[in-house]
Amino acid sequence: MNVGAFFSFIRPFHIKMQIRPYLKSCFYNNLLSSKLLSFTMTKTHNRPVYIWLLSGVALISLMVIIGGITRLTDSGLSMSDWNLLMGSIPPLNETEWNQAFEHYQEFPQFQQLNADMNVHEFKQIFFWEYLHRMLGRLIGLIFIIPFAYFWVKGRFDRSLLKRLFILLFLGALQGAMGWIMVKSGLVDNPYVSHYRLAAHLSLAFILVGYCFWLALDVRYGRTSEQGMSTEIPLKKWLLAIGILFWIQLLYGAFTAGLDAGYMYNTFPKMGGQWIPPTFSSLHPFLLNLVENPGAVQWVHRLSGTILLCAVAVFWWRSRIAHSQKVLVLLTGSLLGILCLQYVLGITTLIYSVPISLGVFHQAIAILFWGAY
Repeated sequence: MNVGAFFSFIRPFHIKMQIRPYLKSCFYNNLLSSKLLSFTMTKTHNRPVYIWLLSGVALISLMVIIGGITRLTDSGLSMSDWNLLMGSIPPLNETEWNQAFEHYQEFPQFQQLNADMNVHEFKQIFFWEYLHRMLGRLIGLIFIIPFAYFWVKGRFDRSLLKRLFILLFLGALQGAMGWIMVKSGLVDNPYVSHYRLAAHLSLAFILVGYCFWLALDVRYGRTSEQGMSTEIPLKKWLLAIGILFWIQLLYGAFTAGLDAGYMYNTFPKMGGQWIPPTFSSLHPFLLNLVENPGAVQWVHRLSGTILLCAVAVFWWRSRIAHSQKVLVLLTGSLLGILCLQYVLGITTLIYSVPISLGVFHQAIAILFWGAY
């Protein structure tokens, strides 16, 4: 066999060997494409669920903001009854308003703090508590009715269904916690317990975060987690920031519940000193850290400063580690939001907690939590 005949003989085998990898590549590419198509179809199918959960995040966030207004206007004790159905109907005429006002006069807040209040002033604080409760009922309906519809239509897999039951349980627990908080100010002491206020606020932030996480999971699956899998050192920083944020959140609630923001309205010193003069006025000493308004405000300032420094370092570490651009952008967003929050907190303090600034301060905290 000459050389030309030899190459003519092996040419079909050579072509076959070249085609096989190509066909194999086409097979895997088509398989991958089919998986991506299936993923896209699944997520398109769940788009209503995604929108439903995002609307829940927005409504719960609005609920937190109105709750802040309710707290700053001392409106939370204006409705002393808890009636899930009949409580949805406000007073409709002057007679009913007078009856509601007379009922309010039976409780410590009026007797000890608002004895000179008239019906017109009562209507103003009643409005915010009524709006807060009605929004809570609306959120309950917006969660329960679509949940039942989507469940019947088979829009939930088993894993998502279990997590949605947890979400509904947390929502019911939050409603109960709200009433438990109000009850703490209806007997003897005309103030809502700052411990219960902190629990109520913490549950609200847990609901916002959990609902947002479910929405992102429905929309993107686990892909967002895979993108962070190589950033182990930065994850430790993220965990530390989360812990600091919750300490700051709890002490923010303590500060609001104890009206600690109305004292020591200077920055950075408090009463001309770095540590407030009343820091250790309670005994035992540890009680000062949770019940002394001056000490609570000092801890809130300190934890906020440490949190700001931690986020700044986190952002810097993400840059020098040559992390993904998305990660650097997210850490930069966290830092920007927290800088705004820090300046806003100082401004709110200096101006003795005006309602607008106090509510804005709380809204930025929700924004930070969502970005985190």
